[in-house]
Amino acid sequence: MNTVRILYHLARADFLERVRRYSFLLTLAATVYLGYAVIVDDVKLRFGDYRGVNNSAWVGLQMAMCATIFVSLAGFYVVKNTVDRDIQTRVGQILATTPIDKLDYLFGKGLSNLAVMAVIVLVLAVAAVVGQFWAGQDLRVELWPLLAPFLLIALPALAFVAALAVFFETLPGLRGGFGNVMYFFLWIFLLAYGPEAHNAFADCLGFGLLESYMKVGLYAQLPDYHGGMGIGILAGLHSYKSFLWEGFAWRIDLVSMRLYWFAVALVLLLIATAFFDRFDPARGLFRDRAPSPERTRRRLFSGWRERRAKAITLSSSAPANGAGTLKTRLYLPPLDAAPAQFRSGTLLLAELRLMLKGQRWWWYAGAAGLLIAALASPAESARQDLLPWIWLWPALLWSAMGTREARHQTDQLIFSAAYPVRRQFPAMWLAGVIVALLTGAGVALRVILAGDWTGLLGLSVGAIFIPTLALALGVWSGTSKLFEVVYTIWWYAGPLNHVPGLDFMFTSPKLFSDHTLWSYLAATVVLFGCALLGRKRQIQV
Repeated sequence: MNTVRILYHLARADFLERVRRYSFLLTLAATVYLGYAVIVDDVKLRFGDYRGVNNSAWVGLQMAMCATIFVSLAGFYVVKNTVDRDIQTRVGQILATTPIDKLDYLFGKGLSNLAVMAVIVLVLAVAAVVGQFWAGQDLRVELWPLLAPFLLIALPALAFVAALAVFFETLPGLRGGFGNVMYFFLWIFLLAYGPEAHNAFADCLGFGLLESYMKVGLYAQLPDYHGGMGIGILAGLHSYKSFLWEGFAWRIDLVSMRLYWFAVALVLLLIATAFFDRFDPARGLFRDRAPSPERTRRRLFSGWRERRAKAITLSSSAPANGAGTLKTRLYLPPLDAAPAQFRSGTLLLAELRLMLKGQRWWWYAGAAGLLIAALASPAESARQDLLPWIWLWPALLWSAMGTREARHQTDQLIFSAAYPVRRQFPAMWLAGVIVALLTGAGVALRVILAGDWTGLLGLSVGAIFIPTLALALGVWSGTSKLFEVVYTIWWYAGPLNHVPGLDFMFTSPKLFSDHTLWSYLAATVVLFGCALLGRKRQIQV
């Protein structure tokens, strides 16, 4: 009983703290817009050339599948900061002194994550009722056919996502920006693998279950249905035939396959306890090996005698009676004269070093490998195929722009310096542009040798747009997560898949246009102005 009470209070306190944040309110606003898009039929669920009649079963299924897609992606990033927030606010050090064990703490965090995402699902469930009345085809509201997809498809998937967010936060390599980027690719895999594998034990989001069930049920009702399922805004560009969908016949095997994901979530939380250090890095599974006492002594006292010889002059005198006295004089080195003028190059170099600080040897090896691959490839291949991956590699460097001061609590020092907006802010922006230019130098050289000056212009615009976007999002959000999420999704939809209008790297000559180029140039100027206003606001506060 005591464990239940601990879990309740941990989950409740974290839930209340989370729903009072602006990020949650923005997610709710996006949820309301998604519900509206489904209600007005801008987003549709279809099976081949067929769509269901808008009764309770079909409206509930369509909204639940949209909720599963949206919340499994956006909800992960909303809830993946609960353990890190306790670290940054020093609450974790207080919790470490309490009798709360690792299992209770992580289970409480997992329940809180699920509660936050369940609120978003509840909003869409209410929107489903509104959508049924809006369609006007069948005004009889049947609660179980309408709510069953939310309870047995959406919630099990979100329970897995909630536990996965906690699991990511307990692993040193995934708790930061790298984990944010990697989850997007994992989400794409989960979205596609279930229907492709035809394995219920790998179908987290429920699309494989839905497609298999529809094939059996619709083959008899719709002879010309040959499989296939889709959901999205493109469905509105095509006229679809209607069929009557009365809901799942929730047999025990179907229910057990969905409840299975609750069990997977519990197992993930149990595994996470092995990696969680309970806010003591010396106790984690991947803890650093404690240095030996001899090594610690050498590190602390290394050079101590040399420093003492430079700073202290000892003189002693020995009286005749043998009693010795020791006189110590302390000499401090003189301060250098203040420079006559500000050195912008020194500050730019310092910002560039800060941006690259902490990168391991494999990061530089990867950047060098991509550079060599770009130099060895034809200009068109380097621009279309390699450039998206080249500019994904330093994404975590850019994501720290504008957030480093708040993250390391150095904002009071930096903002109290002379002219922080005029001096430090442009240097930070230029450091981000230099990183883009250095990593993309191989592609730029191949484009120059091919005489593609239009492509070089597009590369230049992309090189200044990306760090400007990172700086604006970092300054206004105060966290690197927003840029990591926005950039990864935008990168996937635009440069990687060459979608017109979204390709801010201008990877394909066919998609290049003066209108798009000037649009991104104007967006860069606007974003820089927003970042500048945000930094002035931070200094005034």
